[in-house]
Amino acid sequence: MEVSENEDEIVKKRPKKDDPFSSLRDENDDLRCQVEAYKNEVDVVKSDFKMELDNKDKQLKIVQQTLQSLQQQLFEARNKQNEDDMKILELQAKLKLKKSDKTEVEANESNKEKEGTESEVDTTDPALLFQSKLSEKEAKLIGLIAIFLHVHPFGASVDYVWSFLHKLDSSLKPSEVEQLMTRFTSVFQQELSGIGANMERRWVFEGFRNNSIL
Repeated sequence: MEVSENEDEIVKKRPKKDDPFSSLRDENDDLRCQVEAYKNEVDVVKSDFKMELDNKDKQLKIVQQTLQSLQQQLFEARNKQNEDDMKILELQAKLKLKKSDKTEVEANESNKEKEGTESEVDTTDPALLFQSKLSEKEAKLIGLIAIFLHVHPFGASVDYVWSFLHKLDSSLKPSEVEQLMTRFTSVFQQELSGIGANMERRWVFEGFRNNSIL
């Protein structure tokens, strides 16, 4: 009896050998858990990516619709601008035509008025034509200047002529005398005489010269 009890104790104290299948099962369970975790993570990533793609697609569609709307508005604006430009050109053409017609009418009326005025004046009467261009004072002055220069065949200065006329009309100015002679170049001519500092401007009666030539 004692021997058998000792043997049982030895058997109990002897270490048990490791079970190889148990460790494999544990590793398999660990791997399965990891695979499940990876699978869940991949599903989450796929879901997020799909949601992001959907949002991008919606945004792209909104941008495309906005762009199409802007293109349509731009096309309509261009058409309206072209129509407005055509209307402006038509109005400008009509305005130019009206101005041309108005100018032509005014020119015709002006010509008619001139023709009427010319028909009223008898140009065949020299005395009447002379009176229409000269005042009585100017006619007298021209006669006096012609007489004065007639007796001075080599000419006289403006001041010399004025000094003669001033005795007859004290209100007369030298500039008025010169302007009057300048208006009638067919009767009075201005000449230069002398050299350098002694150069002098003299007025000559052309009627006297014509008579001398004849």
